[in-house]
Amino acid sequence: MEIKEILAELEYNRGYFPYEAVREAIAQKEKIVPELLKILENVEKNMHQIEPTYMAHIYAMFLLAQFREKRAYPLIVDIFSHPGDTSDKIGGEFICEDLPRVLASVCHGDTTLIKRLIENRDADEFVRDAGLRTLLILVVNGEKTREEVIDYYKSLFRGKLEREDSMVWNSLVSYSSYLCDKAVYEDIKKTYEDDLVDPLFIDLEDVDEYLSMGRERNLNRLKKNWHYQFVDDTISSMKWWACFQPKKKATPDLLKPLKTKSKRKKIGRNDPCPCGSGKKYKKCCGSPVNH
Repeated sequence: MEIKEILAELEYNRGYFPYEAVREAIAQKEKIVPELLKILENVEKNMHQIEPTYMAHIYAMFLLAQFREKRAYPLIVDIFSHPGDTSDKIGGEFICEDLPRVLASVCHGDTTLIKRLIENRDADEFVRDAGLRTLLILVVNGEKTREEVIDYYKSLFRGKLEREDSMVWNSLVSYSSYLCDKAVYEDIKKTYEDDLVDPLFIDLEDVDEYLSMGRERNLNRLKKNWHYQFVDDTISSMKWWACFQPKKKATPDLLKPLKTKSKRKKIGRNDPCPCGSGKKYKKCCGSPVNH
């Protein structure tokens, strides 16, 4: 396939996964990387004109992450730094599921822009959460030390993060617990006292459990969880998405590039896990360190 043909196939969601086009994009890496970067530049400049079925930017981010292309790093951060629900409209479920993996894959251990994203009060709260998880992914994969990330998390607890109820606090408490950061235990307790954390997402009992498990056990379990790995295969990362699965009758949903973000429909942390284990969701599939 010619580059133009590949890009045309990746431009919109047509209800099927374009295996051949993605394979050709990977095979022609040197030729297609500049075009993928142009796609991200165009999306950042025309955020409010992106059509609901447009998917070129999603493919571009995955492919550039697989290629470990550092030039994509500032472009992706710029795209998701926009205020309001703009990020949700062009990213959807990708933000919660894959943005952290993509950022970790293209930043090469440089966390400057990621920290700027986390501290951006105007950015979508789930984007900021993705930034926090990116740091954890870097620890899991040995590109940042546990101590470096813990020191930064401490700075957020102690002044860098605005003390307003948001997903960012839920995540900060969770990820600090996964890293067994006992030095911020009092800070964590204070977040509950100040009603900054949703106990249905993570409560002090959960925090105590993660701390008791120990850092090595937590990190070893995270290493087995694909949510905490670099992007190394665009096809395996995307082919299973619901929007690519055949349906008997085509519906408007099929043409949506991504599902609505989980904040709009989610299982309660204390609800029974849908996998049928009989455990609470937060103790089973809802816990990254239990995978």
